[in-house]
Amino acid sequence: MKVRFMRGWLVSFVIVFVSGTAHADTSEGFRLSQTCAGCHGTAGASPGNTIPILGGQSARYLIETMRAYQIGEREFYVMNIIAKAFTDTQLAQISHWFSSQPWVDTATPNRASLAANGAPIAATKCVECHGLNGKGGDLGPRIAGQPVTYLAKVIREYKASKRTSANAVQMIIARDLSEGDIEALAHYYSRLR
Repeated sequence: MKVRFMRGWLVSFVIVFVSGTAHADTSEGFRLSQTCAGCHGTAGASPGNTIPILGGQSARYLIETMRAYQIGEREFYVMNIIAKAFTDTQLAQISHWFSSQPWVDTATPNRASLAANGAPIAATKCVECHGLNGKGGDLGPRIAGQPVTYLAKVIREYKASKRTSANAVQMIIARDLSEGDIEALAHYYSRLR
């Protein structure tokens, strides 16, 4: 009887401790994420066409991206400064908080005719990393529903070798894309929800 009581008390303590820690990490992630809200919007729902949506994005991808900004592997002046201001623990807290938010469709304008041209290109060049529906996976982030202008900008950066990542596949794939292919892919993925 005493052993059962002690075991029950221990399990209860662990549950309360873990849920309290998780809540603390989430609330700290929320607090720290306010630095990002000016550009990336409340809860990561970007208000602009050139800024990515972060809410609902993979935490792993967000952490890797922020670390790349921190060490200068990825260059964008504002992001390099911001990333360097956080510890690895804080970057993880921010990333997990954004990841826990629901994806918000921002409905940026796109053209159906261009999107139709992008579908076959995506099927042969993008699905292995970004999935059939563009919602990402182990190898790549969610790109479905991102703004057209942002997607086209990123693809152009990969094509010009101005953007790097640990996975160099994007640069290899983008190198052979025409300007029409880039626009078609951007419109295609922007339409996916």
